[in-house]
Amino acid sequence: MISVEAALDLIQQHLPDWGTETLSLTDPRCGRLAVTIASDRPYPPIDRIMMDGIALNWAAYQSGQRAFPILGVVPAGEVPPILTDTQACFEVMTGAALPQGCDLVIPYEALEIRDGIAHILHPEAWSPYQFVHRCGSDAAAGQPVLAAGTPLHSPAWGILASVGQTEVCVRRTPRTQIIATGNELIPPDHVPQPHQLRLSNAYALMAALKRQGYPHVSITHLPDDPVQLATHYRQASQEYDLLIYCGGVSKGKFDYLPQLWRDQGVQEYIHGVAQRPGKPLWFGVDHRQQTAVFGLPGNPVSSLVCLHRYVLDIPPLYACLASPFSFEKPLTYFLPVKLETTKTAELIAHPRPMQNSGDFLALADSDGFLELPASQGVFAAGECYRYFPWS
Repeated sequence: MISVEAALDLIQQHLPDWGTETLSLTDPRCGRLAVTIASDRPYPPIDRIMMDGIALNWAAYQSGQRAFPILGVVPAGEVPPILTDTQACFEVMTGAALPQGCDLVIPYEALEIRDGIAHILHPEAWSPYQFVHRCGSDAAAGQPVLAAGTPLHSPAWGILASVGQTEVCVRRTPRTQIIATGNELIPPDHVPQPHQLRLSNAYALMAALKRQGYPHVSITHLPDDPVQLATHYRQASQEYDLLIYCGGVSKGKFDYLPQLWRDQGVQEYIHGVAQRPGKPLWFGVDHRQQTAVFGLPGNPVSSLVCLHRYVLDIPPLYACLASPFSFEKPLTYFLPVKLETTKTAELIAHPRPMQNSGDFLALADSDGFLELPASQGVFAAGECYRYFPWS
């Protein structure tokens, strides 16, 4: 078996490049930019008023003048007027363009307006361009504002709109099918016999993929029959970029998939990782079709942990153990935890250990899992480790 780190390296090296696709501003989804986005003009494009008040000439104020006749009102969205009389001022609203000839804004809180004259009640050492958002101070025209690879979170979509990008090129999300295998599985709306199980893993995996921004995910179920499995693979590998199997990848007599994939020309890179749960993890690539294949263990906790650790692109998070935990085997241990956030900005992880990797119900009171390294067997309270949230 290989280490978790070695498995991650192999996946990153061999995962196909599925190209790009175009997303619309009116249909914002998760994704990562495939290209760098630059500003189409200076930002802000004007000297922008930041406080409701008056705009005037700083030199007049600096000379000692404290009463300024008001020439008019400047709202946001209008062409700014010109201050032709440096002894006068304009009333200005937040967001408006600074009138030409003005280089100081004084807020209403420091003023009293009587008979069309603004009187400055609280003289201060106002600086030139105080309360003015200077033109180009955020970004010059042509300056990169979103780098390639940036995740499309809500601020990114707002920035795209502000620079006039109604469509954007992103890394294409793979067309994905989840294949649950096993003669014991029946649909969730059926009543199972004691020897049967409702199909559940696939729905947990689909929920995780959808929440991570995979728009094209389907589910199918196949029995442990090598002919049906091979027939399905030949068709699915032409229709999908990513095939995620649940079950059929271990050492049992009905675990046909690893040999079947090899017979179908899939290049195997991983079969077995030194971890718990999820030891039988399989990964390969059909380079003819540019289809990636993940074989996840059939136990529900194992399959969900492997998906989050190896398939989903989850930014690094860390949390501290709330209580000691020990594990004897030299394996990376994925420990389900309940997360607590404190007022001192700490993430505290309370262990929710499982009876076994088939104990799906144990995850109900968990928020995610910690990755405990194989290099140690005793983990003390207060130690911090990589944390993976379920959502």
